[in-house]
Amino acid sequence: MTSKRSKFEEVCADVLEPAGFVYEPLQLTYYMPGSYTPDFVLGDILVEVKGWFRPGDTKKYKYINESLEGSQELVFLLQSPQQRIRKGRPGTMADWCARHDIRWFASPEEVVAYANTD
Repeated sequence: MTSKRSKFEEVCADVLEPAGFVYEPLQLTYYMPGSYTPDFVLGDILVEVKGWFRPGDTKKYKYINESLEGSQELVFLLQSPQQRIRKGRPGTMADWCARHDIRWFASPEEVVAYANTD
């Protein structure tokens, strides 16, 4: 018998496993339902202007980025790219964007220049 995450799971396993149930045999990917309104749009470029990430934002924007269609691209215009995501934790807003292959800019002029290169 494998170790369970809680005492209650252990109690349930005593009944379920002998009946053929298998404990945590797989992982399923799920997507959070919701809608997103980008701050600015030009063609397929969706610009999100951020001063800071609220709790839950990083997960939300990761899902949004994964849900984009065709040539749509989410980019961030960061007020303070070197600001830490969480107080006392390593990792800046720019680091998070880079880790998730999301382009970011530090000024609106950079966004305009990027949009004009297409």
